[in-house]
Amino acid sequence: MNQRIRKNHEKWMMGCLFAFLLLLLVPNCKQAQGKRADIALYSDEGADETCIRATENMFKWMGYTVELIKADYINKVGLDSFRLLCVPGGNMYQYALDISLEGKEKIRDFIRGGGGYIGICGGGYFASEKVIWQEQRLPMTPLGIFPGTARGPVDEIVPFPDQEVVKVNIVDSRHPITRTEPDSIWIFYFGGPVFIPNKDAEVNILARHSRGDYSAMVAFNYGRGRVFIIGPHPEFEEDSDRDSVFLPDLPDTVINDGTYRSDDELDDRGSDWGFMRKVALWCLQENAKQVESHNTNSLNNSTKPKKDME
Repeated sequence: MNQRIRKNHEKWMMGCLFAFLLLLLVPNCKQAQGKRADIALYSDEGADETCIRATENMFKWMGYTVELIKADYINKVGLDSFRLLCVPGGNMYQYALDISLEGKEKIRDFIRGGGGYIGICGGGYFASEKVIWQEQRLPMTPLGIFPGTARGPVDEIVPFPDQEVVKVNIVDSRHPITRTEPDSIWIFYFGGPVFIPNKDAEVNILARHSRGDYSAMVAFNYGRGRVFIIGPHPEFEEDSDRDSVFLPDLPDTVINDGTYRSDDELDDRGSDWGFMRKVALWCLQENAKQVESHNTNSLNNSTKPKKDME
């Protein structure tokens, strides 16, 4: 009898040890139970490879799991297995061609149901109701979740096809994304859109370009979900190689009367990844302080664009 008790005790101890080892081996990540990954990163035709690589590294640095997805997956399956869709820089016209009408509706349903959307440059164009490229409206069917127009590139910011690190001024310091940000930040710009909201659109313009006062980034609710779109490229680390991107073909860039080399020695005055982490927290509704109700109607800069309406 004592031998049987001793064997049962040994089995119980081994079971406890096995469970403990499993806990140690499970990755410490933010992925929600039952999800394929936290972030679905669009990576089909038209999406720029350097934008994909830098954006993937940025989200992984934040601690999120990332899966690269194609248009066919969105069209057939949808996004219920993810928490946020990020559409990176690239060809917004190609995005609109490859993602079907049904696929676009799946994206909208995903966001309405509480999902997040982050659109960077081409992903910002794609999110808008109307897309103006080089003063011509593109004959495309965009996603249409931003109630307004995305227009670019804007030569007053940086003449296309030149690229620069540009200064954007925070104009809404009460929004959860920007309330702890400095008055201005520096971000890489290459042909990105400015965002022109429709009259009475309930959106928050968070920052404007110092050149021309054009809107640079916008945040808003869409059903139970949240959307953030930005014209410049915060995913690139111009003074670091942790984004795994080297930009050897950029022309020399003049910033604040100083000339910087055309590669990762470009100076973006510090990383933008910390800022984008606040964006992800807000879009994913993760942090209690980040998800406080934000009254869009109380902000002077939320729905009344200045030069954008001209």
